[in-house]
Amino acid sequence: MTRRSVAGWPKQQTLALFLALALAMATLIETTPGRVSAGTAAAAAAPGGPPSSGAAVDDWDDPADDEEGYCAPYNGKVCKAFVNSRQVWYSREDGTGGWENEKITAALFRDLINDLPDYCRPAAEKMLCAYAFPQCVIKDGVTMRLPLCYEDCVATHLQFCYNDWALIEEKKERGDVIKSRGHFRLPNCEELPRHNKSARPPTCSHVGLTELIQEEATYDCRMGNGRYYIGTVNVTATGIPCQKWDSQEPHSHHKPPLVFGELQDAENYCRNAGGEEPTPWCYTTDKAVRWQACDIPLCPNSTDMISTKKPVSIVMESVFTPSMIFLLSGIGFVAIVLLHLMVFLCYRIARHNNSNRRQGTTGYNTASTQDTQGIDINKLPSNVNYHRTGAQLNPKLEKLEFPRNNIIYIKDLGQGAFGRVFQAKAPGLIAGEDFTLVAVKMLKDEASQDLQVDFEREACLLAEFDHPNIVKLLGVCALGRPMCLLFEFMARGDLNEFLRQCSPFAQQNRADSISTELSHGDLLSIAFQIASGMMYLSERKFVHRDLATRNCLIDDNMVVKIADFGLSHKIYLQDYYK
Repeated sequence: MTRRSVAGWPKQQTLALFLALALAMATLIETTPGRVSAGTAAAAAAPGGPPSSGAAVDDWDDPADDEEGYCAPYNGKVCKAFVNSRQVWYSREDGTGGWENEKITAALFRDLINDLPDYCRPAAEKMLCAYAFPQCVIKDGVTMRLPLCYEDCVATHLQFCYNDWALIEEKKERGDVIKSRGHFRLPNCEELPRHNKSARPPTCSHVGLTELIQEEATYDCRMGNGRYYIGTVNVTATGIPCQKWDSQEPHSHHKPPLVFGELQDAENYCRNAGGEEPTPWCYTTDKAVRWQACDIPLCPNSTDMISTKKPVSIVMESVFTPSMIFLLSGIGFVAIVLLHLMVFLCYRIARHNNSNRRQGTTGYNTASTQDTQGIDINKLPSNVNYHRTGAQLNPKLEKLEFPRNNIIYIKDLGQGAFGRVFQAKAPGLIAGEDFTLVAVKMLKDEASQDLQVDFEREACLLAEFDHPNIVKLLGVCALGRPMCLLFEFMARGDLNEFLRQCSPFAQQNRADSISTELSHGDLLSIAFQIASGMMYLSERKFVHRDLATRNCLIDDNMVVKIADFGLSHKIYLQDYYK
């Protein structure tokens, strides 16, 4: 085949050559860092997402890695309410135009986010969308994606989603991960950059979880739960001075984290950072009182978060007219007559049944032997519905089932990771006792499926233990909701608090003259009882994951029993520390 010059080509071939050169130039421009061509904008029409699989936090600002992405508006649906139409980072390695991250995010919303409690869910939604679709900036001609901010991460981890984050980490250690997570991973907050308001371009993808909204800030009163109250009240409602927020004495704490704007220069003033409580509060300087709410008045035209129920006023004169009174009287008379008839009928039925029992089988017409011959019971049809019940109860707990309506509430004892704990009386729980004092651990209504499984697993485990130094599970309320566990009541509470009250320092500060200081013999007895309980667990190949004085209980007779068994020890931190 002979060569031809361009000038000698037909017009159609010349035109095709120019079109090919134009396309090549367009491709070159598109791949230049910091530029978005028409082809790039078209590719961004599909929803997109950030880090490729296995990307580490330290790689966010690597220029070589950033050259593989481009900036374009977010056009997806899942995170539209959080990302809006800002410029987000898209990976060039994702041939689907970012659809992979959109699909993973939608799956995580379905499998994880939607089941989170109301306090945690908004923060988790914003963080997931900022992770999946990070903010995109161009610096020195290089396209960069911005990682999550340290402040938002810490607030979500230690404040908004403390229990749920710990539960996810616990499952991760057991190898139980969410299958729909794809290449998404929980961030390491300590490795993330801090938010800098004045930095241009910004340092991270800020979602504003810790921002102090100046328009809602109050100084002399509180709006709603007082999240943005920044006044100077520094005593609790009972007059106890507040501990400084940046101090760990006398109470060590990690929440709320100091990343919240309302805690900046807060000294020891009452605050409600993150809005977790219904009113501003503080840690106290009293070693015996960890924290208390503060008495901050409600602002005018504001709704109190503690109680929003309003009394319903009824105009009695318009209801109880003479005709209405006559009608109600007639209905009441008929109801009384029917009630007496029902009582009389029940009495006759009960009397008839008792008479039949005394007479044995003489009160029934028995069939003759001739009628029953030739019947093979094994060939009779089986009614599968006869053995079907409405609830499936674990066999280990079935013998411990106690009617929840028989529980008599006395007082609250505290709030744990699983839910509320209160003291109660249980009539007829133990044979020979009119009633038994118990501590009832009640599973909270909004508990996730995993938390319900852990709760039932703890009940099944404790049902097998029988030792004088292991807390005894006396009963369960597993039929219906919420599920409750009934433990023997230990009057002196947890051993940690008891030992502190009996310390020489506490004795000096007691107002009364009664001495409760422990002798060496008492201390040896306590240690011996704990060792005895641990030996019992060891013989049964059980490892207690969180043995501490706070997880032991003591009664009025100085009997010590091991309690919480650390099945999910990270979420138990909520039991002891705010």
